[in-house]
Amino acid sequence: MFARYAAIVKNLRGVVLFDLSEEGTWDSVEWLTRRFRYRDLGLTPSVYRRYPERLERYLGGNPFRLLTYPLPELERFSEELSRCAGIDYEVAELLVLSSTYVSPAIAIGRRFEPQLSRLSVEVVRTCRELSVEDWKLHLRIADYTILDMYENAVSGALGIVEGCSAEGLERTLNDRLEGIRRDVRRYWRILCGEPTARAFLYYVDNLRLYLRGCGLGELCGRSDIAAALAVVPVVSIPPGMR
Repeated sequence: MFARYAAIVKNLRGVVLFDLSEEGTWDSVEWLTRRFRYRDLGLTPSVYRRYPERLERYLGGNPFRLLTYPLPELERFSEELSRCAGIDYEVAELLVLSSTYVSPAIAIGRRFEPQLSRLSVEVVRTCRELSVEDWKLHLRIADYTILDMYENAVSGALGIVEGCSAEGLERTLNDRLEGIRRDVRRYWRILCGEPTARAFLYYVDNLRLYLRGCGLGELCGRSDIAAALAVVPVVSIPPGMR
């Protein structure tokens, strides 16, 4: 498992989630595969299990890679996060694997948007239609979002996990939130302040999300799951893209 993880993680540029029962979603999946064929995109195990026949020909980096958990503990953590946060397992797995693979999440379609909106601590909204060049640029910026915050986010989470104390917890969470709010400025080209504008990107803090549902006690001493406790940017691609 770890060997497969090591082979994929360096070149991965996103982890995708979609529900093909939603009208227009497959159009957007195909749009993504055509327009971004030189990006390796990760498929979560739960998504692949639902649609193996339709996805098989896109595997092997064309553009999808089937992701695995490098540690069994991380797979169990996806189940815990789903239960604690009250979210679909597919969403929890997306967040855990995006964090573990240091890669932005990409939610295609509207099916999971209500959950992501509820989970997010900040949102990048846009008031205009994006060109293909806009999408390419801002997906690349989302790469930098997770990468640049990752070391501090995971180091801070590891300190909480190993320290097993609430001391400094609020400061850690506030520091992460301040970092997110600074990061929003990266998206100035498309950023719109209208609260009803379309969401382009959700910021989900996995550490905050887990603590809110399960509490600190469940994290104590579990250093193996620190890699899953980053801040995850989730790009939202609407259905019907062509």
